[in-house]
Amino acid sequence: MLAALRPAVGSLRAEAQAVVDECKAFVRAMARVETALGTMGKTLDAEESSEVMRAVLTWLGTDEVQGGFTKEVARELIGQLSAAGAYADYQGTTDYIQ
Repeated sequence: MLAALRPAVGSLRAEAQAVVDECKAFVRAMARVETALGTMGKTLDAEESSEVMRAVLTWLGTDEVQGGFTKEVARELIGQLSAAGAYADYQGTTDYIQ
């Protein structure tokens, strides 16, 4: 499937490329969050780690974060990434990408 998409990528209009760029920025930011959550157990104790999660989830409930869907997806992603950080040897998988 991905091989079929590759030829079309170079021919995007500027408006379409802007959407691609935003998605790439999102994925890069998510990788930074994964790293931060995955390593916080090395620098923070359990109480501090819990406080970090409480602060983030509380912030997600504020009006600063727009869009109900965004809030729900963010909660899910942060939960998934923080759970993965609990395992020192977690490697993840890309088996589902065809």
